[in-house]
Amino acid sequence: MPIASTVPRSTIPRSSGPRSTSPSSAARAEQLIAASQRHTHDPFQEIEWDIPIDDSAYHLPPEMLALYATAPWEQMTETERIAYSRHETAAMFAAGIWFENALMQIVLRHLTEIDVTDPTHRYLLIEVADECRHSAMFGEYIRRAGTPSYRPDRPVIIDDTHSGRLLSYLLILAIEELLDFANRAAMRDDRVHLVARQISRLHVLEEARHVSFAKSYLAETWPTLDDEERQTVRGAAAVLVADVVSLSLNPDVFTHLGIDNGAEIALSNPHHRANVVNGLAKLTTFLTELGVIDDAEPWIELGLIRPLADEGR
Repeated sequence: MPIASTVPRSTIPRSSGPRSTSPSSAARAEQLIAASQRHTHDPFQEIEWDIPIDDSAYHLPPEMLALYATAPWEQMTETERIAYSRHETAAMFAAGIWFENALMQIVLRHLTEIDVTDPTHRYLLIEVADECRHSAMFGEYIRRAGTPSYRPDRPVIIDDTHSGRLLSYLLILAIEELLDFANRAAMRDDRVHLVARQISRLHVLEEARHVSFAKSYLAETWPTLDDEERQTVRGAAAVLVADVVSLSLNPDVFTHLGIDNGAEIALSNPHHRANVVNGLAKLTTFLTELGVIDDAEPWIELGLIRPLADEGR
């Protein structure tokens, strides 16, 4: 379902001009600016692009691959599994480019409402610059990996309203947490190709700032929503996050590799579903504490939260 269709337009009047954010947001922005000055990375200087992106090693840990432990996986040779990991990683990075393009649009629209003297204005410009470098980095991997240019089949769009803006930052968190989960696993695994590990490490280091800002924004904005707006967010959040999850698994990978019913098998794979739940665990815990999730049932039905009966297994 198109994301835009799930969030109704609001009648809340818009501000007549740029405004400053709260003191707490400004303070958080100052901290993140300082962190950016200490730790901003150039992927075209720090990643060893002269190393061929080939099938000498996995490109994601095998356990992170959507077909891991399924019948098609068991039928593959080790060489075929590694080649599949290269395609799955390229598709993940292509989704990263697609998502980060949407995130930059969200942030740029937000910037028009913030006074340029506010530290948040400068921080959000830094975040856009980070995302530009990340997209260029992901694109370079795809170009060198020799795979098709996989991409999601529809845009990520949110109505630019009060509740819509909060949902936008919620989706930023969902996207970043899913990528972070896969990247953290890859960067620590010696079975993974060095270039993929270097990309994953760089992304983790810089995305931590984006996650921090998004959480601060959500925690500060949620209490300002009225009851109707909160119900809009609660009603749409699980559906939107599930849509992001679905866009993260590209069926073209399986079509290209000739794996019959690959997407369907992956979607029903318990290992893949567990990776989705674990990848979103920080987000769903945060949203539960914030009060955005006051009924877990929709999240459970969409496969985003593990049922309580399964906890501890």
